[in-house]
Order: sequence, then C-alpha cells, then structure tokens
Amino acid sequence: MTIFKNSQPATVDEVYQDMCERITSLQLEPGQKISENQICEDYGVSRSVIRTVFTRLNQRKLIEVYPQRGTYISKIDLEFIADLLLFRTAIEKEVLYEIFDTMDMGQRKNLTDQLRENLQQQKKYIHSSTYEPEFKRLDSQFHKIMIDSVQRYNLMQLMEENMIHVTRWRNFDVVFDRRVPELIRQHEVIYNAICDNDLTKALRAMSDHLETISKIHDRAKARFPQYFV
Repeated sequence: MTIFKNSQPATVDEVYQDMCERITSLQLEPGQKISENQICEDYGVSRSVIRTVFTRLNQRKLIEVYPQRGTYISKIDLEFIADLLLFRTAIEKEVLYEIFDTMDMGQRKNLTDQLRENLQQQKKYIHSSTYEPEFKRLDSQFHKIMIDSVQRYNLMQLMEENMIHVTRWRNFDVVFDRRVPELIRQHEVIYNAICDNDLTKALRAMSDHLETISKIHDRAKARFPQYFV
C-alpha cells in the first residue's frame, strides 16, 4: 500500500488508484474479505471516501458487495480472462499483419532495432523468479513498440477498462510458474520471426505467448482454489 504523506487527506482518486494496485498485485487476494472500517484506517479517510471508492471498484468488477455478508475482492474469472486474451491476441496478430504488409525496409529496421534494445534490457532478468516492476515495464514496452510502429495503440485503449483483469492474471501467472525466462524466450522468437520475415512463425509465436490459461489452469485451481470463480 502506498503511504500517503501529504498534509492533506488522500483523495478518492488516490485511494482508488492505490486500491487497484493492491488488487492487481494480489496484495489484496482474490476472495479476501475487506472491511470498510479497516480501509478507512489504512488511508486515514472518511467512510464517504471509501464508499465512493468501493462503488467504483464494484463497477469495475474488482470487488463484490454482498448485503449482510460483507465486501470481498473479486475472484479471478478464467473464462472472462480467456476472452480478453483472445481479443488481445487478435489485435496483436493484426499488428503483425500490418508490420509485414505495410512497413518498408527502413521502418522494419527501426522497429527491430527498438525490439532488440528492449530484449537486451529484458535479459538482465533472465534468472528472476519474481515479476519485478522494471521487467513488467519492459514486457509491456515490447508489445507497445510493435503496436505503436503501425499506429494502432488506440485498439489497445478499447480494452483498457478490462485490461486490469488481465494484469492481475499476469501478476499471478508469471510468479506461479516462474515464467520470466519463458517470457523473454517467447519475445525473442517473435523478434527473430520479424527479422526473418516469417509472418507465419510470428503469428504462431504471438498466440503461444499470449495464451497462458490452458497451460496452468488445472494446477492453479488445485493450489489456490480460493482465488478462482
């Protein structure tokens, strides 16, 4: 939890953003019961602030409010995540089609130069067993470089409201299966396919990279049944 050190009490937006971070990072675990009184104490704010925050979190499906029972962090809905990942995969495959179809050699070289530099930074984390913030940034940036190269980032913004659920899944999935080295290898396969002008290989690699649920679905549910719908 962020410690708010300002002389003024935290605002609704500040508390909301921090709560989102605590939920997506699994500091607040799926299925965990939370208390309005405790959250008020955590942030040093009034109940009216927390009630507004809870309303926004509920609208975004990050918490569930049950009358007479209490408020709980929403469990992870793997079917919903699978649908979001399918949509994201379709977008990123379209980006690859455009990279191969519309970019000239100079533009392609600029793209691969940026991807190579990003990969070099990623490799500093090849032995990491945690999903460190700087690697998260590099992971996201790798995809953003490709999306921006064909000016299609608006497509990702269409998913922005729900991407927070994918982010929470990613934070679970990468740490659960210690997948940082695998992510780096998958990024490298995508990069090499672009360098080799092999669209089929690039599309297949992107699908493999983004489809993460089937690989660990049963093991994840068996070990953390309380996390999932």
